[in-house]
Amino acid sequence: MKPLSLARLAAAIGPVAVRGGTNRGITQVCYDSRRARPGALFVAQPGVHADGHRFIDGAVAAGSVAVVHERAPDHYAPGVTYLQVTDAAAALSRAAACFYRNPANELTVVGVTGTNGKSTTAWWTYQLLRSLQVPAGLISTVGSDYGAGLGANPEHVTTPLAVETHAALRAMADAGLEAAVVEASSWGLAAGSKRLADVGFDCGVITNFSHDHLELHGSAAAYLDAKLNLFRALRGADAFAVAPPQLAAQVRAVTAAPVLVFGRDLDPQAGAGGVTAAAVREPGGGGGQRFALHLGGAAAECTLHAPGTFNLDNCLAAAAVAARRCGVQAAGLTAPIAALRLPPGHLEEVDCGQPFRVVVDYAHTPAAFRAALSYLAGQARRGGGRMITVFGSAGERDVEKRPQQGRIACRYADLVVLTDEDCRGEDPAAILRQIAAGCRGRTVGEDLVLEVDRQAAIACAVAAARPGDVVALLGKGHEASIIGPHGPRAWDERAAAVTALQAAGYG
Repeated sequence: MKPLSLARLAAAIGPVAVRGGTNRGITQVCYDSRRARPGALFVAQPGVHADGHRFIDGAVAAGSVAVVHERAPDHYAPGVTYLQVTDAAAALSRAAACFYRNPANELTVVGVTGTNGKSTTAWWTYQLLRSLQVPAGLISTVGSDYGAGLGANPEHVTTPLAVETHAALRAMADAGLEAAVVEASSWGLAAGSKRLADVGFDCGVITNFSHDHLELHGSAAAYLDAKLNLFRALRGADAFAVAPPQLAAQVRAVTAAPVLVFGRDLDPQAGAGGVTAAAVREPGGGGGQRFALHLGGAAAECTLHAPGTFNLDNCLAAAAVAARRCGVQAAGLTAPIAALRLPPGHLEEVDCGQPFRVVVDYAHTPAAFRAALSYLAGQARRGGGRMITVFGSAGERDVEKRPQQGRIACRYADLVVLTDEDCRGEDPAAILRQIAAGCRGRTVGEDLVLEVDRQAAIACAVAAARPGDVVALLGKGHEASIIGPHGPRAWDERAAAVTALQAAGYG
């Protein structure tokens, strides 16, 4: 990026006090002193684990020529401009948008939120738009495309901070893309985080709503309200929203934009331009489903190569966006829907020639557990097999969901193996005990196993599996690391499954 005048950035930020001159160029906006370069504007942002004010001296030593702060620093370095604000997160958002020349204004920006299904819906919306000849980019948990092709997301971050978000949108605009699909977490949308505060959205999608992230929001009402901020940010006469019927009223209450309703077996005339699926059936094998797609008074027969009613709902939400953005009818979506494939680590099979199934999935909320395990357990039962599952619960995250996860797993699984999943600064064994509190009626060492080491836990499940069983490895999915007390270490759930299978003599 070309240097931008500090005076222009200051006008965007709106500081309450300025110490030093603003007649200088800024080459970077940053919030991490370790990444500061000469000419940077450093924003000292209070965080959950660290306060950016402690690192002002380090940022100045690295070459920062301007500092945004809430509290007065211990001392002022000569030649550095200091801008005091009341909300550093808001200042960071405004500075990032200004520095990257408001790239959202050059793109059709689609935001996807919801408790479950965000990643798949964002992934499929991105794919459908590209299939319909709309050059689109992606910011998502499962990967990113800023205009140079798909790349991994090594951080466990659904919605990046404002600097990374606006930098990504600028890269998309400069690459000639026309649309950006942004997976929008509740924290990214929350009033306190401001990660998406200066991104205008042309379309907002909410997939569903259920229990999660109470450690951040405090209550279900506050959690839902954070998600509704996506629809408060809709802009322009062509903006629209996409929602399931059970959330349509809440969305309509916060936006004047039309709300397209999606879902199964809805009245095709009641969706106000939305989409519905009828006559849904799964051909033999359970690997996909066929349905009649109703859209705009017309219908077309479609095939989705992904199982489960939850995936059909994700597909319908993505189809609603694509149909409205591209002006296509039901028949125009037949081929693009048939080309859709699940994201990595979502109901992904690991096959080493074993006589039972091993499935890796990203499910990590109670509702996602219920959807994935009920589907997989049904398949296991129909084949005369048992259900085995391996999972944990993230540290420094929602504590209330842990016994719920255990209770749901025990409802569907014959053998439950509890293990580590991003314990962060918490004691992993304590997390397992909290999950096990929901596993009433189970006997530790028989139908309930607590094994902190995730590789050993997967090996335990594989060793217990019999022909016809289904082994579900939940929670990690596509993620490339496990976060412990000392930071992330490399992890690949699919490779771990292969390792366990090969050690058991398969493959």
